[in-house]
Amino acid sequence: MTGTLAASRPRMSHDARHAQLLACARDLIRDEGSDALTLARLAERAGVTKPLVYQHFGAKAGVFVELYREFKTRTHVALDEALAHGGTGLAEVAQIIADAYIDCIDDESAELPGVSGALSGSPELELLRQEADAAFSARCRAALQPFAPDGRVTDAALYAILGAAEGIARALVLEKIAFAESKEALAKIVVSAV
Repeated sequence: MTGTLAASRPRMSHDARHAQLLACARDLIRDEGSDALTLARLAERAGVTKPLVYQHFGAKAGVFVELYREFKTRTHVALDEALAHGGTGLAEVAQIIADAYIDCIDDESAELPGVSGALSGSPELELLRQEADAAFSARCRAALQPFAPDGRVTDAALYAILGAAEGIARALVLEKIAFAESKEALAKIVVSAV
């Protein structure tokens, strides 16, 4: 069987195969939930051998860590791109931040809760969250600094924005609030925090 899989599997670079495996993992989680993800199921879905999946991720938790990291990276890239086309006032920049953040949450709403849940309580997730929070906060600080009354966006303001973003995102994923309402609320909170 291993020879059959290897013979039918198209040759890919390590990075291309890694991206393919992550895409298959996202699809599997979206279709069947995070509990359905095993390295064997991932290998089967990707049409590769199980040892190959182990080489890429080491363990099931490695898949979840990389999916979470990939999501946060996409969020930061989207925010950077949106801010590059920037607004001229505080309300505009706050809306850009809110739109970019909520759009990414909406795009990932089928997979993200399962990925976060699977990593819940793990030291890897805590470290990833701290890194992602610092990166998001740095982007917000740079974008909002020109509008701060004393020229300084405080850490407390950034924590307020971050906490609001996470709470609103959770309510959006749970379908407790509407998409447009979530963007509007987050933008208002960003303005208020600054």
